[in-house]
Amino acid sequence: LSLKKCKNMQEFKQIHGQIIKFGFLWSSFCSSNLLATCALSEWGSMDYACSIFHQIEDPGSFEFNTMIRGHNKDVNFAEALFIYIEMLEREVEQDNFTFPAILKACSGLSALLEGMQIHGQIFKLGYVEDLFVQNSLINMYGKCGKISHSCAVFEQMDQKTIASWSAIIAGHAKLGMWGECLRLFRDMNHENCWRVEES
Repeated sequence: LSLKKCKNMQEFKQIHGQIIKFGFLWSSFCSSNLLATCALSEWGSMDYACSIFHQIEDPGSFEFNTMIRGHNKDVNFAEALFIYIEMLEREVEQDNFTFPAILKACSGLSALLEGMQIHGQIFKLGYVEDLFVQNSLINMYGKCGKISHSCAVFEQMDQKTIASWSAIIAGHAKLGMWGECLRLFRDMNHENCWRVEES
């Protein structure tokens, strides 16, 4: 059996047992792949992923990001936020994969204060111009009802994708601002952002 061919938790646990038996769990490559497979697969288990995570002696950015994404997948946004707090406490480096994941959790919780604090971290660490981070900020502020903040991020973007436009339109729609939604949709078409394959 191999991790890539796993179809359920029973097969996964067999491989996990073999890895422990042969002493490969110490390998960061093995432990990281085990964690990602368990946390992010459709058949995975976050409870089991947590047990693997706690066996990793010195988890890094990849492991923390994986745990945040896994909790998001299970719509357990509060746990994702707790993992992020642990990441900060252990002074693990945050990267451009961390912020879209944790901002998704903030969106799910409508956690505006936490989202704004994370925005501060993004600015401090120099990820403010990252396209995926910008789209996540627009979405987070929109979900939290702070459309002026969404617009501020949107207007500062050098490059806007269909995801950027969709997020800003959704933010206005949430507040019932249908006229503004229509204006934005027209602007999107005017800028030739709309592509059939992304519709």
